[in-house]
Amino acid sequence: MPAEQALTEARKRIGPSYGPGGDGSEAWRARLEQGAALIAPVLLIVGLALAGGGFDVTARHIAGLGVWLLIVALLMLGAASRATVGRPFFWGAGLIGGLALLSALSSLWSGSIELSVIEADRVLVYLAFFLAAFLIAQTDQRRQRFGEGIAIALAIVALLSLGSRLLPHLLNVENSLGSGPRTRYPLGYWNANGVAFGIGAAMLLWMSRRSLLASLRWLSVAALPPLLLALYLTYSRGGLLALLVACGCLLVLSHDRLWLLGTLAIGAVGALPAVLSVQAHRSLAENFDTSAVTGQGVTVLLILLAGIALALALFAGLRRIERRGLAGRAVELSRNPTVLRRIALALAVIGIAAAVAVAGRAWGQFTSSDVQFPNKPESHFTQLSSAGRNEFWRVALDAFAEKPVLGHGAGTYVFSWDQLRHIAMPVHDAHSLYLQAFAELGVVGGVLVLVLIGFLLWTGLAAWRDAGGPRQELQAVLFAAMLAFAVGAAIDWLWEIAAMGAIFFLAAGAVVAARVAQLAQSRARAEEESERGAQRRFGLAVTGLVVAWIAAVALVGPLLVSRELHAAEGAASRGELESAVSHADTARSIEPWASSPYVILGLLAREKGEFATASGRLAQAIHREDRNWQLYYLRAGVEEEAGHPAAARAQLEKARELNPLAPELNGEGE
Repeated sequence: MPAEQALTEARKRIGPSYGPGGDGSEAWRARLEQGAALIAPVLLIVGLALAGGGFDVTARHIAGLGVWLLIVALLMLGAASRATVGRPFFWGAGLIGGLALLSALSSLWSGSIELSVIEADRVLVYLAFFLAAFLIAQTDQRRQRFGEGIAIALAIVALLSLGSRLLPHLLNVENSLGSGPRTRYPLGYWNANGVAFGIGAAMLLWMSRRSLLASLRWLSVAALPPLLLALYLTYSRGGLLALLVACGCLLVLSHDRLWLLGTLAIGAVGALPAVLSVQAHRSLAENFDTSAVTGQGVTVLLILLAGIALALALFAGLRRIERRGLAGRAVELSRNPTVLRRIALALAVIGIAAAVAVAGRAWGQFTSSDVQFPNKPESHFTQLSSAGRNEFWRVALDAFAEKPVLGHGAGTYVFSWDQLRHIAMPVHDAHSLYLQAFAELGVVGGVLVLVLIGFLLWTGLAAWRDAGGPRQELQAVLFAAMLAFAVGAAIDWLWEIAAMGAIFFLAAGAVVAARVAQLAQSRARAEEESERGAQRRFGLAVTGLVVAWIAAVALVGPLLVSRELHAAEGAASRGELESAVSHADTARSIEPWASSPYVILGLLAREKGEFATASGRLAQAIHREDRNWQLYYLRAGVEEEAGHPAAARAQLEKARELNPLAPELNGEGE
């Protein structure tokens, strides 16, 4: 087969460029596939958001199972035979799979098999997101729709968040009013909301310029002011950083940076009146549980609607300026490499000077032990305190120093925190994906995580570099979204929120698909390359099906255990102790290595007055999670009630060794 024919076959698999497809059934199938590419990320991200972000095991595993079953369906329908595969895909999937495997293996030496398996399952869920995105985003048109789907999903999440604050009487969510000034709904964590909205702003900017539908371009502009207001109401410095990173990266990489900058300014102008109105209505700004909030929310909403109308009018004016070519000289300067280098140099000098000027004060605030939220929530944006992160990171480094090769085991940072902390604050995560990886998985896992994130980012940058026209703009915004997540994950626990992981790995799957397509087009090795490609696609189908079923089985276990334990707790609350024991025992039989079922069984035995059985069950839980101070504390209570004071004191001493600052162990709590 000549080289030209090989390239023709590759183009057939890659798909045509932007524009209409063929006729008849092929065109219908192309439209169907593009529609699915648009809807898939919307369903996943919004679904996870409505489930609290996917931090809970049940929500995350249901999403993971659903996506793995989608992968099976795609492979059975021949997606692998039409996919273009290459080294970037194998490296990306291999690194994610390697992290899942290492996390699972760490259960052999971790302080909790249950927690390590849960972390391995989390990575398997992310592998599903990556593979599904790769299989779906196989053509230019589908990648375009896929990017639009991510943008639409983030806009919907922002609107849900904003609705819970401005219209709490209509969108009545749990712990809405009186839960603090920072908006937690729908992702369950204000910083996650902020980072998602910061990424969403960049996605909307891109879609306002590059969507194939005029209606979506206008809707993107209309969605910018509400999204920026929703970001403001999180009072999240991480969200502000994500906005700067994502939008800044897009402006740097885009050929249309001047127009995107103008659109961003228009969105900010549209949001500003509503932001000022929020500041003037303290009950709304502080999210007090009062009747005044409802009226103030409606007032701000009306002002926001006026701001949206203003933004659309300004956008229409911007488009008119462009059509008439009135900004030709400015556009030319914005694309001049010499001018851009000078601007970058000036910004670098200003940044260094600002860093030197505030370095002392910044370090003092960053290392301060005061982690209280300010009286005026808007002043949080200008604070430089770490909110305890310097202590979280110190503990992670100390834990790494204890076991530098393989770490303490995936998911066990909480035990290191309890034992090594200097402040009495409950924390489960190091608030840094990378430092936590070093603490839990040692240098092997830490380097693996760095290589994984670095490789996917490098692939995104390479895909942008070798693309052209609309394709390059799409690769720019996907890379910007990935970079903002990678930066956010360095200073927060975004990795553990499945909706946030979905943003990163969906974008990563799309950019890897684009990069593989680019490499396929550049190859000109005829029959050998074509035959090798066929073998790779067959291998992808077989391996994908095997991995999908293994992953599904791995995800089902914890999902069933969680269901049974919830049922046990519900039965116990109703006084149905025998039914509760039955559910907990079923959970134990499903995952005999997990400590949670034994804890529930021990507490139920204690409730029934069977203290010897309760102590034995808690001892079994301790055997499976021997660094958890709470288990020793619970067993001490059982021994005390059983009339064994010496045994109770021994258990309390062990608990105190594992958590010296626990209030319960120092006469400050029950």
